[in-house]
Amino acid sequence: MVYGIIDLGSNTIRLSIFKYEDGKIRLLQNKKAIAGLAACVEGGGLTEIGISKACFVLNRYKDILKAQNIENYSVFATASLRNINNREIVLNEIKERTGIVPEVLFGDEEARLDFIGVKNSCELSRGVLIDIGGGSTELVLFENGEIKRLTSIPIGALNLQNKSVKGIIATDRELKKMKKIINNALDELQWNFESNYETMYAIGGSSRAALEISKELFKIPAEERSFNRANVKEILNRLKSADVKDYKAVYKINPERIFSLSGGLVILNEVIKRFGCEVINISKDGIREGYFIDRIIDQMSDKEENNEK
Repeated sequence: MVYGIIDLGSNTIRLSIFKYEDGKIRLLQNKKAIAGLAACVEGGGLTEIGISKACFVLNRYKDILKAQNIENYSVFATASLRNINNREIVLNEIKERTGIVPEVLFGDEEARLDFIGVKNSCELSRGVLIDIGGGSTELVLFENGEIKRLTSIPIGALNLQNKSVKGIIATDRELKKMKKIINNALDELQWNFESNYETMYAIGGSSRAALEISKELFKIPAEERSFNRANVKEILNRLKSADVKDYKAVYKINPERIFSLSGGLVILNEVIKRFGCEVINISKDGIREGYFIDRIIDQMSDKEENNEK
């Protein structure tokens, strides 16, 4: 079976095409478009510009699927549509312009699907899972390979930076402002934080960017999929450096994330500190794999079992 999954996110809109055969999932194709929908929110609602951006990308992805004769696909939206106050209007517009009705995932469900996706490719024992998106951050605490706690915070890399940073490059004062915002959100969870979760598993563009930058700056081998808390701290130190060369060197590595990188790294660093994480592993699988497993494969298996009965 070949199946398409479109992830309508707050910063990026992605298309993943999977093949499921002999009990295994294989990624055939992955497309990404940076739409920056979180920056197209005014008065709590998604603007016409944001709607048009979303519809343009969705129609382009429909054309790709059609060209490959892939009739079966699903579309889901996360904080991009979950956190807006004109959701029904936007959904109607998307349906009218594209013929698509995205499934809007609630925050806890997004976190659960994140966990399912990461567990597909990583052996999870005890640790923290983080998914830093453009408009929200999902957190999962797990022990013995099972979820202990999960949540979604309506603060992501793009909307945090967009609200806190006046210019293109965040100042030291603006970085401190973002730090305060995310820590207040963590305090509001009222979790009894344990600061000995040594291992973190991370998904999302901000975390992948942190790995890419760490490889370049700290000579981490190309095949590695992990970095450490000291790397994140040093990157942030360079971003707030008075020496232009320091922060230019960082943005040069990943220029496409200039409007969300500092926000994402602040979120990552504060969560690392809060839980005492030392090692950050980047998972190759995430919410799209989790959605495919939970919504398509598992439901298909349930139907087959019911038919047999």
